[in-house]
Amino acid sequence: MKRNQHRVRSGFATILGISTSVVLIAALGFYVAYQFVGPAPPKRIVLATGEPGGAYQLFGEKFAAYLAEEGIEVELQPTAGSVENLGLLGQEDGVDLGFVQGGIANLVAVENVMAIGSLYLEPLWLFVRSDVPIGTFGDLAGKRVAVGAEGSGTRGVVLGLLAENGVDTSNSELLDVSSDTLVRAFADGTIDAAFIIAGPDSEYIVALTGLGEVGLHSLQRADAYVRRYSFLSKVTLPEGVLDLQANRPDDSIDTVSVTAMLAANRDLHPALVDLLLVAAADIHGGHTLLSDAGEFPTSRYVDLPLSDEAERHFRYGPPFLMRYLPFWAATLVDRLWIMLLPLIGLAIPLIKLVPPAYEWRIRRRLLRLYSELERLDPASNEIVDDEDLAGRLKRLERLENASAVESVPKSFTENIYKLRRDIDLVRRRVSAARH
Repeated sequence: MKRNQHRVRSGFATILGISTSVVLIAALGFYVAYQFVGPAPPKRIVLATGEPGGAYQLFGEKFAAYLAEEGIEVELQPTAGSVENLGLLGQEDGVDLGFVQGGIANLVAVENVMAIGSLYLEPLWLFVRSDVPIGTFGDLAGKRVAVGAEGSGTRGVVLGLLAENGVDTSNSELLDVSSDTLVRAFADGTIDAAFIIAGPDSEYIVALTGLGEVGLHSLQRADAYVRRYSFLSKVTLPEGVLDLQANRPDDSIDTVSVTAMLAANRDLHPALVDLLLVAAADIHGGHTLLSDAGEFPTSRYVDLPLSDEAERHFRYGPPFLMRYLPFWAATLVDRLWIMLLPLIGLAIPLIKLVPPAYEWRIRRRLLRLYSELERLDPASNEIVDDEDLAGRLKRLERLENASAVESVPKSFTENIYKLRRDIDLVRRRVSAARH
């Protein structure tokens, strides 16, 4: 019984020693690998929207609600519009995200801003007083034209298009009028025409299409503008699409459209790009008056450099883990996956090292036993007296018990039996010396 207990303790001690070494090496590998793990996504970001009550403000609230469910707080920062948003994105202490209208990237010199994707179409609407004859944009020369408020994307795009047609401040009154005052401006007779870039469900568009003395103008050369500007696309508004009962518009209207982009500072955490695009698909991916279901978000029509993460998302879809795990869990696993590489690298040699290490421990134990046996052998150390003889016999018995090693590999079975035979040989020599 005692022999079996000793065998178990000896085998357990051997395995424990090797396992401890493996654990220590693995822990060191974890520590080294953790130094290369990226930071966690922030819990709070700032999103630049636009004028209070506008579409950007509305969609900003939807993004904030979506991200709040994933544990990320979104602070909405009202602004004058896209131009201001683009400027804030380019500042180190500006904002993290912002809605930016397509076509204005060349108006603000920024280098550290990237596009995450186009979210939806925003047509260019031209409203003209019914008593003002207009054919092309060039006919607006000499007229009083509202081209959008300072800092707005509308103003940036419209001034560029008018300049292409020879209309500028030298021959026309290009007025700074905000969208929410256009109805009053037409009613007061202070403007002859007005440009506005907004979605068809915007309250400003609904109000302007309801004015009897104002008509919605169709762009005769919409195809030409689309060919000249990559950020523009052609949009046709069929008769009655805005209001079937009132038949608005009362004729088919051709116009051009920009897209509302979601842009970000380049320092934005990469994991948030995938989350934002998943949110954008939920918010903007449905059927609308201007687009089919699944058409947005898209990488088309952007005039800012597209983020690498966004490009990957549009090509392959959201990361595998985000399809099945909450955002916090998916990002945690994604951050820690790098730790698997050194662990795999450690595991392979460690697995190969365990059997040789175990065998080395067995061989070392056998060598110690043989060293002890040599000291007890009368052929190597002469017996001094009867007390010495009795002591050697007791030590030989203990040595025989210790030679039974638990879980000895089959390759060592012969060595164990040889050791036992040698112990018995030495015992006979010691016993013979008694006579």
